[in-house]
Amino acid sequence: MNTTELLQQVKYILDDRGNQTAVQMDIELWQKLQPLLKSLSAHEEIQPVKNLDEIIPWEEFQPELAAMNFPTTYNCPEDFISAIKEDFARGGLHIARRLAYRGVELYPDHEILKKYAHILAPPVVKVVPSSPEERQTIRADREWMDKNRLKYRGRWVALLSGKLLADGASVDELVAQLGDLKGIFFTKVV
Repeated sequence: MNTTELLQQVKYILDDRGNQTAVQMDIELWQKLQPLLKSLSAHEEIQPVKNLDEIIPWEEFQPELAAMNFPTTYNCPEDFISAIKEDFARGGLHIARRLAYRGVELYPDHEILKKYAHILAPPVVKVVPSSPEERQTIRADREWMDKNRLKYRGRWVALLSGKLLADGASVDELVAQLGDLKGIFFTKVV
């Protein structure tokens, strides 16, 4: 069971205005979540949701849909998918994200809606402290760039611990020259 499936089992408790005030889950779900919580690094804290506008009640979101000439009623997963695609066609993301969330809320087993909700979810950034060796590698690559910037300007380079492994006119050319790409720093020199 993945994280999305676990979280779909959480039930929200709402106040008389429809605001989420708490969550409820059965003991089996809580027991499945505990190992995940324990596996978090000691230095890592669980951050509160910062983008609360992503989880506003549907009733508050419907006027925004109407103002953007979107339907406010969706009768099946395909209605949600069609509106998501329409928002993409308009160059949007905001409406599509909320529609995907609502679609998954109503149709939690629909694979395409789950895929949209996953892809459209805000990115999660995790900062992992680097080791002294990793910092030395980064420092060496930066020093190489400082020394060789003019010579390789406009070219793509592949570096490993401050050593040039390959250069080319495109990133595809670099990849063709190299076998194992693990740990290699790729960049276009400007």
